[in-house]
Amino acid sequence: MPKILAMGAHPDDMELEAGGTLAKFIRKGYEVYLLILTSGGYTDMKGNTYFDEELNSEALNASKILGIKEVIFFDYHTTELPAGGKIVSRVDAIVDRVKPDVFISHHPFDSHQDHKAAADIMFAVSRQGRVKNVLSGSTLPYRPNVFAFRPQFFVDITDTIEIKMDAIRAYKTQYTKFGGEILIERVRAMSKTHGWAVGYEYAECFEVIRMDDSLWI
Repeated sequence: MPKILAMGAHPDDMELEAGGTLAKFIRKGYEVYLLILTSGGYTDMKGNTYFDEELNSEALNASKILGIKEVIFFDYHTTELPAGGKIVSRVDAIVDRVKPDVFISHHPFDSHQDHKAAADIMFAVSRQGRVKNVLSGSTLPYRPNVFAFRPQFFVDITDTIEIKMDAIRAYKTQYTKFGGEILIERVRAMSKTHGWAVGYEYAECFEVIRMDDSLWI
């Protein structure tokens, strides 16, 4: 059975960047594993605090909606994610256990320091062809380095976009913080724009780091 490892720096990252794709591949019979590298809690610029426990609970609820087989939590502090030898070895061990056919994480030019670190970790772990298909997810439009994202792989998520939206809603803290259905409308609009590029109603897109023919057969 084919397997995907999706690795987010924080809870809710992979739902936003790849939730429709993960749900689609799960429908196709893939096993999907989600690795969340930080404990999630943080205090935003307005002084609102979000706690590890509630974000982890929301992550589990969202994963059930998507159909993810296993959620793996690391406990690095938000905004302080390292990218050196120890964490690379820890993710190495996950890759050795899961043996994913596809590895999805962040884009190296994302403006969030934790996302940059996650991309570096993915590159280090997938060296020497250990994972045949390696993809960086789309940076979100409010991040200033979106111009550096060069998508080459588009996934039709028309049949799974509502699953993606429900998974985003499961993060009640972040859903509320970003305006509730305003967040949903903006994510939907982004998916519609990506779909327009290739003739789908809704799509997610990825920059290809490495790809063989296993996604096509």
